[in-house]
Amino acid sequence: MNLGLAAAWAVVGGGGGYLVGLICLRLEGGIGELEEGERSGRTWIETLLLPALGLLGFFMFFAREGPTVQLLIHSLWILVLIQILAFDLKHRLILDVVTLPAMAAGLALSSFSPDLTIFRALFGMAVGGLALLPFAVVSSIFHGGEGFGWGDVKLGTVIGAMTGMALSYGHLYTLWALIAGTLIGGVATVALLLTRRLSFKDAIPYGPFLVIGCGVILYFM
Repeated sequence: MNLGLAAAWAVVGGGGGYLVGLICLRLEGGIGELEEGERSGRTWIETLLLPALGLLGFFMFFAREGPTVQLLIHSLWILVLIQILAFDLKHRLILDVVTLPAMAAGLALSSFSPDLTIFRALFGMAVGGLALLPFAVVSSIFHGGEGFGWGDVKLGTVIGAMTGMALSYGHLYTLWALIAGTLIGGVATVALLLTRRLSFKDAIPYGPFLVIGCGVILYFM
């Protein structure tokens, strides 16, 4: 690995994360009235978290993939995923203005992505959306959509477009991403309950956990 190039790409990622933060702030204007306790404007998420995630993600993927077309595609997905993570963490919303273009981009780039074809991307989108659909239905009926919403279903579809799916053990990437995100979310929820930072009545956003699961699978594809 060329450490100098990796560091330079990491700086690009940090700058990309900062720009994603600006986009998030701009998108806040379109979400309507804020709920009680919900913050708007610049916070540690835009100032620190997004640039740090961009920097770390770009560095790690460069270290694994080098200067390739695959790196460019995965770097784009990093920026998309950290926007979803940050906005859901702050506002418990996953926006159509992000997920719908991401689905289209996933299909358009599938032929250039590793282990992907247009058919695997479409299959992944179907699996990602359908696998999460029951959770959204149950949440909508019993919890008013709190905790798990239709935005998470669309995120599952985005994850499917990014990772793809085929009926062979070596290409179950969408399924592995969803399982990884679910496990990470489960462990985090239990930890928050045990430390009493979360009660059984509280709803937590699942988008960030699904994003992390997708990032893990993209890294090892």
